[in-house]
This record gives sequence, structure tokens and C-alpha cells, in this order.
Amino acid sequence: MAASPPFTAAAVYLMLLVLFRVPAPAIAVAEEAAALLAFRRASVADDPDDALASWLPDAGGANSTAPCSWDGISCSPPPDGRVTAIDLSGMGLAGELRLDALLALPALQRLDLSGNAFYGNLSHASSSSCALVDLDISSNAFIGTLPPSFLASCGALRSMNLSRNSLVGGGFPFAPSLRSLDLSRNRLADAGLLNYSFTGCHGLSYLNLSANLFAGRLPELAACSVVTALDMSWNHMSGALPARLVARAPANLTYLSIAGNNFTGDVSRYDFGGCANLTVLDWSYNGLSSTRLPPGLTNCRRLEMLDLSGNKLLSGAIPTFLTSFSLLRRLALAGNEFTGTIPAELSLLCGTIVELDLSSNRLVGALPASFAKCKSLEVLDLGGNQLTGDFVASVISTISSLRELRLSFNNITGANPLPVLAAGCPLLEVIDLGSNELEGEIMPDLCSSLPLLRKLLLPNNYLNGTVPPSLGDCANLESIDLSFNLLVGKIPPEMIMLPKLVDLVMWANCLSGEIPDVLCSNGTTLETLVISYNNFTGSIPWSITTCVNLIWVSLSGNRLTGNVPHGFSKLQKLAILQLNKNLLSGHVPAELGSCNNLIWLDLNSNSFTGTIPSQLAGQAGLVPGGIVSGKQFAFLRNEAGNICPGAGVLFEFFGIRPERLAEFPAVHLCPSTRIYTGTTVYTFSNNGSMIFLDLSYNGLTGAIPGSLGDMMYLQVLNLGHNELNGTIPDAFEKLKSIGALDLSNNQLSGGIPPGLGGLNFLADFDVSNNNLTGPIPSSGQLTTFLPSRYDNNSGLCGIPLPPCGHSPLWGGRPQVSADGRRKVIGASILVGVALSVLILLLLLVTLCKLRENQKTEVMRTGYVESLPTSGTLSWKLSGVHEPLSINVATFEKPLRKLTFAHLLEATNGFSAETLIGSGGFGEMVKENRSREIFDPTLTDRKSGEEELYQYLKIACECLDDRPNRRPTMIQVMAMFKELQLDSDSDFLDGFSINSSTIDESAEKSM
Repeated sequence: MAASPPFTAAAVYLMLLVLFRVPAPAIAVAEEAAALLAFRRASVADDPDDALASWLPDAGGANSTAPCSWDGISCSPPPDGRVTAIDLSGMGLAGELRLDALLALPALQRLDLSGNAFYGNLSHASSSSCALVDLDISSNAFIGTLPPSFLASCGALRSMNLSRNSLVGGGFPFAPSLRSLDLSRNRLADAGLLNYSFTGCHGLSYLNLSANLFAGRLPELAACSVVTALDMSWNHMSGALPARLVARAPANLTYLSIAGNNFTGDVSRYDFGGCANLTVLDWSYNGLSSTRLPPGLTNCRRLEMLDLSGNKLLSGAIPTFLTSFSLLRRLALAGNEFTGTIPAELSLLCGTIVELDLSSNRLVGALPASFAKCKSLEVLDLGGNQLTGDFVASVISTISSLRELRLSFNNITGANPLPVLAAGCPLLEVIDLGSNELEGEIMPDLCSSLPLLRKLLLPNNYLNGTVPPSLGDCANLESIDLSFNLLVGKIPPEMIMLPKLVDLVMWANCLSGEIPDVLCSNGTTLETLVISYNNFTGSIPWSITTCVNLIWVSLSGNRLTGNVPHGFSKLQKLAILQLNKNLLSGHVPAELGSCNNLIWLDLNSNSFTGTIPSQLAGQAGLVPGGIVSGKQFAFLRNEAGNICPGAGVLFEFFGIRPERLAEFPAVHLCPSTRIYTGTTVYTFSNNGSMIFLDLSYNGLTGAIPGSLGDMMYLQVLNLGHNELNGTIPDAFEKLKSIGALDLSNNQLSGGIPPGLGGLNFLADFDVSNNNLTGPIPSSGQLTTFLPSRYDNNSGLCGIPLPPCGHSPLWGGRPQVSADGRRKVIGASILVGVALSVLILLLLLVTLCKLRENQKTEVMRTGYVESLPTSGTLSWKLSGVHEPLSINVATFEKPLRKLTFAHLLEATNGFSAETLIGSGGFGEMVKENRSREIFDPTLTDRKSGEEELYQYLKIACECLDDRPNRRPTMIQVMAMFKELQLDSDSDFLDGFSINSSTIDESAEKSM
């Protein structure tokens, strides 16, 4: 017979209470204490802050009030004293959640466990009755599928918040009493849950399914629906909007958001029905189109917020019927194609409007003077248009209620309006006047007039003078961006010591002197320090190592000297460190390998000596994703090879015009450069590594550590122009993400490891000017690079260099037999025929494309070429050469969202959609005999004819009468690939070298 389980302390406690006839309330207290302690034992595996330290058995007897005195517990008034609410939110508790013990509490109505690290699949939840009314277990780590009718036995349950977890589906049908359900920010993709939520007859009035993975078409709401607030934003829904979504919605619908999906279609005549009670309508960031806003919107007369931003295709003039919304407080039409002037009638909203966002359209003119009466306006965003005039001084400066003003990327000229804004808008917290043509100095008493100022953004203007020390009086200042101006003098220490400073961005000025050694002396909030490309001297201040929240540090392009100060290992959030193009010396700090968020390290063009520390790869496999996500950047790609220092330069790019950056001297330091812009998105969620490492142009010696091969996500590695010796590590074959590998101009010996042939993403490879020997591996990409990438290695041989065993005797040709010559000739003819057939097929496809493109081309006396741009059409005569090597027309092309993974493509050509300029003397073109038969002027054209010419040129190379000049099949495919990347053609997308493709759809963002 099995032994009986031992009595627990709680059971003994209960027995004693019964034996001594303790009153019923005391028994209830003991029972609830036992239930709470059971929950703690079962569910709380980790309590790092001892938040539940007060949860202890109490021996107070009949008069005890425990657990009502425990942290997080609320009880009903005496004499009942039952537990009615539990609030353990944000306590950092962790463990597999077991709700059974808590649901057994007979009077528990409110349970809040949000903001912890509880996990599990919730399938164990009790089916017995409970008294819960409100449940909040959001922001935890729950996974899997909710069980059907989750907590349906809780007959009084009205509100349930399961947001910010990792649930994937389930949970329906809903409890009959449920009125509010928040499942946002999970991973839900359950079509059954979506259909039931819309078409089921349940009692929900609030339904939030936003930020999930729902896809497909949006269902219409059932006729029996009573929902008043519906949020389906930021999913993957697509197709046309249901025609009756709003018209057939419940009459009491007040909130509707479908923002951030992929809905398309013309909504110019969309039926809004009565929409009598709708107060919030958010259709932003979809693909909706219309030549006008739908007039049916006027039926929604109670609208308080209307957001149609980011649809790109909404066009025409801003309609004046918007003024009929007498209750409208927020109007956002940003990121569309609205044209013309801002209608003066829109100022009729001034009685109620609090936020007006018309940014990123094509509006011209000025803000009408009638807007001066908008005395309730707090947020005004007119950035990204083509506005002109002095309306800032004459109109905006009279709006005393204004708190945020954003006017970046317009055409506002003249003296900077800071003095008039300071005088007329004392409540301003954000001023963004970047990328205009403002002049003058920054007023010295700005902070005394604007004590609430949090962000001062003035990049890409023509401000001059010095940075006033009085900026240190802005106690609330968090972000300062004065980059790309004409400022001189020193950085005031008072400004660096601001207690709330998060971002200090002042690159591309004429600042000088030493960097004040007072960084983070009055707080450690600083995250971004970008003061590159000035004239700073002296050493890197030691105080930088106390800024433990730094994420992006760029001190490049100055004249800093001395060693890198010890202590960078304390900067565990550091993701980007750029110290390149200075006069720094000493050793490369090994402790940088302990910075577990470091993904970008650029130390090129200094005077570092010693060996490359093997510890530099210490963070490989430890880097989490996300810390620098969402930053706007520009990447200046060096296309001239090792004749220019560095693989490329990363710029902080918030608020800068591409045209202005294209004029930046650093762009023209190399014969050939290109600029790309994007937003940082991680390609790994955890266990990542450094992605960019440039130690070139230093004085480093010794062997290359094999540990660098552990950086599995490394995409750019440049160790060129040092004094490294030894062999190329075999471990480099593990660099499966590498796109650019430069080991040139060293003293390396031995052979090229065969494993490098398996690096399928390798697009730029240079080992020239070393002492390498042996055959070039014939697998993979290695045979597709130009011979110059292998130059001055006397012992190297094989494609693309002369074959191994080649003798300089006999006229430079190896001795072969007659049979051998016949075999070579036969093989050459066979390859030539095969390539000719392939070329002809490609030419036929190209001709078909050209014929389609030319159907709508306008015929003129001479050739007239059309350059497609984003929404506009630019024309030029084909005989007219571009006036500049930087093609400004390409600035109008839409920019694609770039991920860090695209930087591997940056060494072999990014998408044309992301190209915003090129500089220098143009691209290097290999000399070939095709120039003898083709008109060279054809190469200046960017039309389809040039594309045809390029294919013909490849065909001629394949038919060259000198066999040793004919490219191999791999080289031909490489030329096709390069030609495709340099054009907008997509019919070669199926071709790849060694069947290797880059699947962008598989990229993981943070």
C-alpha cells in the first residue's frame, strides 16, 4: 500500500484552525493565503527583486489580516476581508504560469500579471467557475494556441488583455460575458479566430487584433455585431476593402483602424453609410488610391481623428470639404501625392484642430495667413513638401499654443527663424527645420525663451558662427542635430553636460579643438554621439567610457591622436563604433570583442600597430538583434577597389538631403563611389555577430587570427594595406554571409583556401599584392573576379590568371600536341556555339521588351530618352551628356528599405531603386574589341538600347577569335548578373551563379 502524502504546513494550519473552532473569516483568510502561496510555489521560479518577500505564512491567529497586507493584494473591507484584486504587474517575475490556484479565490475580480516573464501555453487554465471580471496578462512570454472557450467558465469576465505575447491562435468562441478583448502584438494568424471575431454573434464591444500576422481579405462585420472599437492595424491583410465595412458596421461604431496593411483599390467613391458615431478613422499606410478623397466621408460628422497618411497614391488638391468636420482634432494626410497649395479654407478647423500633418506631399506655396488664428494647434508637420516664403515668421510665430513644429525638407530660405519662434511660441518642445536653406547664427538666448525645448533639429542648412554655450541652459534638451552646416569653433562643455541629452549629432561642420572630457558627467542618457568629419584634435576623451548607454559613436574623419582609451568593454549597448580616418595609434583594443552588441567596427586609415587580437571575435554568437533598429543611414560604397581606403563609410542620415550628401567631399575622394540610403533592420534576432569589420590602411602585423571565421554574420571584412603575414585562415570558409573580403597589400603567403569557393554571397574579393602561391580554387565565385584582384602574387595561377604550368617560352603559349589542339579547338567551338544560342535567346527577350517599351515612346527628330522616376517623367536628348557624374535624376527614385543584409550587396551593386548618387570619374570598363564595331556614344545612354548593346558586347567577347580572351561560362553569368543589377531589368532574375540566390523574403527584422 502506498504511503500517504505528507501533510503540508498549510494543511496542518487549516486542521488546527478547525480543531480550535476559529471563526469563519479567519478560516477564509487562511484558505486564501494557502492558495496564494501555492500559486507562488507553482508559478514564480524567479523573483529577482524580492517583490513577493512579504508573502509569508502568518501566525496572527483569528485577528490576522494576512494576506491582505501582502504586496500586490487588495481585499474587501472587514469583516469579509476577501481577496478581490491581485496586481503583480511589472515586478519582473518569471516562471510557468499556473492560474488554477488564483482562479479558485472566490472573490477575485481583478488579476493583473502584466509586464513579467511568465510563460507557458495557458492550456491548463481551470474550467471551474471563477469570479474574474478583468484579466490582464499582457507583456509576458506566452506561446501556442489558446484553448477553445478560454476562461468561458468565468461567468462575469468582461475584459481580457493578452497582448504582447507570442500566441498563434485559438481562444474562441468567446465567453458570453466578454466585452473587451485585446490580442494585439502577438503572432496570430488563425483564420478561424479572425472569421469568428468578425462574423460571430458575440458580445464584444472592443476588439483589438493589431500587430499580428493575419493575412488575406478582411471579412465584413456580422449584422449582429455590437462592436464599437475595432483595430486591425499592422497585419498583412490585403485586397480591396470590403465595400460595406463601414456602411454596414454597427451604428455605434466609434473607432476603426486598418492602418499598416496592404489594402489596395480606388476609394474615391467608397460608401461610408451613415457613420454617425464614428470618431476615429485610421486608414494610413496602405496602398489605397484616389484622385480625390471620397465625398462620403462628409457623413462622418463626428470625426475627431482622420488619418489617411502613407497611401502614396492619394492625389489631387486637398479637399475643402474637410472643414465640415467641426469636431476634428487630428488630421493626418502625410505621405501621399497631394498637390497645389494648402487651402485657406482648411483654417476653418482652427477652432478644434490640435494636430495637423500634411508632410511628405507635393504642396507648394506658403501656409495661409488665416492659420494664425489656430490658437489650439499644438502639432504642425509640413515637412517634405516644396513650401516657400516667410510664413514661419508671419504666421507660425503667432500660434502661441504650438508645441511641435516640423518643417524639414522644404525650400525655406533666408535667416533662420529661431528668434521669432522663441518670441511667439514659448511652449515649443520640438523644432525641426532641417534640409532647408536657412542662414545665420544660432541665437544665444534660445533656452531662456524656450525652457521646454526637447529637440533642436537644424541639419543640412547653412548656419554659421559658433555653437552657443547657452544651449547648456536647456535643461530638457534631449536631441541636438546641427550636422551639415558651416559651424566653427569648439563644442561647448555646457552642452555636453546636459542631464537629459540622448542624441548629439554635429557631423560635417568645421568644428575644431579638443572634445571636452566631460561626457556623461551629469547623467548617462547619451545614446548617439556623431561628430565625425570636423577638425577635432587631441585624444579620445576618457569620459566616453562612462557613457554606458551609448549605441552609435562616430568620431571618424577628424585629427584625433593617441590610443583608444581603456574601458570600452563597459559599453555593452555599443552597436556602431567608427574611429576611421584619424591619427590614432597603439594597439587595436582586444576588449572591443567584449561589447556584446557591437556589429559595426571601422578603424581604417589610422596608425594602429601590433597584431589583430583574436579576442575581437569574442562576441560572435552573442549579439542580440534590435538595439540599433530603425536608424536612418547612408552607405558610401567604395567601388574603386583597394586604391581607396576602406570598403565604405556609414553615415547617420536623419534629416539630410541626398543631393547635399552627394556634394560632400568624402564622396569624391575615390574615382568611383555610390551612395545608398535605408533604415537599419537586423537580419538576426539573437546569436548574431559583427557584420562589418574594417582594419585596413594601418600598420598591423602578424597572422590573421582564425577566430574571425567565427563571425557567422560578417558581411564586410577589410584587412588590406597592412603588414600582415602568414596564411589566409582556413576558418574563413565559415564566413557564409561574407560579401566583401579584402586582404590585399599585405605579406600573406601560401595558397587560397579551397573552402573560400563555397562562399556563395562573395561579391568582392581582393588578395592582390601579397606572396600567395598555388591554383585559384575553381569552385564558386573566385574565378569570376577580374585578374587585377589577384595581381602581384607571382605564384598564383588558374582562372582568371594564366593556367597553372604555363610557361613563358614558345611565344607565351604552352606546348600541346596536334590532338590536344584539335580538342581545344573543338571544345572552343562547342562552347562558342552554346554561348551564341544563349545570347540569341536573351537578345530575343530583350527585343520583345524594347518593342513593348517603345509602343508609347514619343518620336522626335532625334532620339529622345525617357527616364522613369517616382511619379514624374524627365526628358533629355540622347546626344546631351549628363552635366555631372552624380545623376541627380536618380534622387527621385523611391528608396527601398535596406537591411544590414543588403550591405553584402553593396560590394556588387545594390538595387537601382536605392541608388541616390554616384561620384568620381565613372566606372572602370575593361577594354575589349567591341569598341571597334560599336559606336561608343551608345554607352552614354541609359535606355533599353544600351541594354541591348551590353548584351551584344558580351556576345562579341564570347566569339573573340582569340580563345584565351573568351570568358568562361561562369564569367559570362557573372557579367549577366552585373548587367542586371545595373539596370531595372528583371527577366534574368532566375539566373544565379552556382544556383545561389538571396531570398529577401526570408529576412528577419527585429
